[in-house]
Amino acid sequence: MRSTRGLSCMYYIVGSGPAGIACAYALTSTGRTVTILDGGVALEPEREAIRAAAALRPRAEWTEPEIAVLRTVVPGSGDVPQKLVHGSDYPYRRPAGAPDIRYGKLNIRASYAKGGLSNVWGAALLPYRDADIGAWPLSAADLAKSYAEVLALMPVSGRDDDLSPLFPLPSRSMRSLRQSRQIARLLRRAARYKTKLNAGGVFVGGSRLAVNADEQGDAPSCCYSGYCLHGCPRDVVYSSRHSLAELVKSGRARYQPGVIVRAVAETENGVRIEALRGDGSRVSLDGERLFLGAGAISSTAILMRSLGLYDREARLKDSQYFLFPMLQARSVPRVADESLHTLSQGFIEIFDETISPFAVHLQVYSYNDHLGQILDHKLGALKHLFPKNLLLGRFLLVQGFLHSDHSGAIVARLRREGDNDVFDLSESLNPETRPKIAQVLRKLTRQAFSLGAAPLAPLLQMTEPGRSFHVGGSFPMAADPGPGQTDRLGRPHGAERIHVVDATVFPTIPATTITLPVMANAHRIGLEASRIDGLGNEPAESGFHP
Repeated sequence: MRSTRGLSCMYYIVGSGPAGIACAYALTSTGRTVTILDGGVALEPEREAIRAAAALRPRAEWTEPEIAVLRTVVPGSGDVPQKLVHGSDYPYRRPAGAPDIRYGKLNIRASYAKGGLSNVWGAALLPYRDADIGAWPLSAADLAKSYAEVLALMPVSGRDDDLSPLFPLPSRSMRSLRQSRQIARLLRRAARYKTKLNAGGVFVGGSRLAVNADEQGDAPSCCYSGYCLHGCPRDVVYSSRHSLAELVKSGRARYQPGVIVRAVAETENGVRIEALRGDGSRVSLDGERLFLGAGAISSTAILMRSLGLYDREARLKDSQYFLFPMLQARSVPRVADESLHTLSQGFIEIFDETISPFAVHLQVYSYNDHLGQILDHKLGALKHLFPKNLLLGRFLLVQGFLHSDHSGAIVARLRREGDNDVFDLSESLNPETRPKIAQVLRKLTRQAFSLGAAPLAPLLQMTEPGRSFHVGGSFPMAADPGPGQTDRLGRPHGAERIHVVDATVFPTIPATTITLPVMANAHRIGLEASRIDGLGNEPAESGFHP
């Protein structure tokens, strides 16, 4: 085993996803230099070359070979397809040296990509409300400064509307994306009947997205190609790999791809990291502090392996994801020909104590080319008799999310298998989930006149736990943490210099979007941990050992 010594002042971050990069910005803002260890899987060079060449030209000039990459048709049975990037599954690809994770029937995947799952996220942005994180040992106010700091790293599109007082976004430069005709109609209708909707606990507004809406300096902007769900041709949807590139260019961070962290431990003078490189060689790294942001699945596996928690269960909480169409009263002609972006264009927030003490979050999509596939599957043999094109002009697709208290979970178990180990994941269903979703649909049906659209309950699709990728909470933060928990700085019980900064430490998973709160909390932990060392405090003797 090769050991790297002499790094007592080194801060290590594991993972280049949103959590790791937000933490890196916090640490470097205090003068720290960080090293980011990462799987570093990237889009294939030939696909990236095609994307980059097309991005320089108007959509009308894209060639058929380019379009075949930029807009790959996903085969399937009508289920929610796995989101690819320009036809590539690289965000989910398991590199050499990565642990053996058995997913069973689950469709969630760990990411070892540069930028993690921010390469395939929906770019939706909302902060958490105090009412939704009441079980946490911190409040929304504790995250306020960090929300502002991480929002400064990305473009933010959106408008002031009915949601602004409920979910204030301290963005310095929020701009507006063009709305589709379907969404514009929905929002006009909701504004007209705002008083009635609000009285029923329904609040409607435009989406808030991490997307560059207009040309700013040398940065490209959205070209409304409609290819968003296949990977943005112009790469204007924020990914943490964008911020990673800026950190590395500035000299404030070193990036080491091809490194798979297996276990961590505290030593007398700092931390030790045991890892594998792509060629199978083992490496041992020593540093001052470690910030674990590998994503909830990988971080949970690393912690369980480090603590020797074999043949024990950990539970990953989930914000359960469900999908259904809404049918507008009037059809918009030729929706398939409209120049538009196909990310979420509207948010509906439901606050109804008879359904849940927590918010229910709905993301509304207008036409996209996956809709025809889903509709064909649901109609079956009737698809040839149905006026599908006319219907698509009335279709809105809605993604719904429930708080983790009403959602299923993922059960994780680490077990030994010969000289290696296996990380088994399985679903754990919650009997409350389906009844809660049914209540949401009935609520929307009662508000159909005010919305100008009604849900089609027979076409509801309820996915398995984890499909939303809004998971975490296996080592939750607590005011007085015990075994299996972390403190406000993400330190597992007994640890002083190891900090978990991703959703692994979230005590619950609210229904609203997860990436922005993950980044804000990781940034907060980075700032507060840096202050500990800045004050010269000597950490207590550690009880965190493999």
